[in-house]
Amino acid sequence: MSYILPKRIVKDTDEALDNYAYGLDYSVMIGSNMFKSTFTLADAARANIRNLLQTRKGERVMQPEFGTGLDELLFEPMTGEFETKVQKEITNSVNYWLPYVTIEEIEIEMTDEMKDRNRATLNLTFRVGESIDLNQVSLSIQG
Repeated sequence: MSYILPKRIVKDTDEALDNYAYGLDYSVMIGSNMFKSTFTLADAARANIRNLLQTRKGERVMQPEFGTGLDELLFEPMTGEFETKVQKEITNSVNYWLPYVTIEEIEIEMTDEMKDRNRATLNLTFRVGESIDLNQVSLSIQG
């Protein structure tokens, strides 16, 4: 039997930060088998972006379109169009799966050694909802 939970509006206030978690951080706490919780919208969005970008399309059960094709792009020729393709892939995925996140800037760092190993470092600057605060998330991807 299912039970409908009451709806609550939670804002980033001192009371909310102390009492309510928004989601999971997807990193396991050291010495435990439990995930850390996120207590701000920015932290929850950062964890969700990281989860989305590090998931390959077809990897998630029952949602084969969830994720990105970034790992496949890293095996394509590193021409001038490469960065545009990566930015388009990230923007399309985030706009579809995380519509409350607005990406302001995507920086792609690739040295010659990283190119040889099919790696890249991504730095995303984003906003959450109507907030004017800029947030950042950095992650490495590998094909």
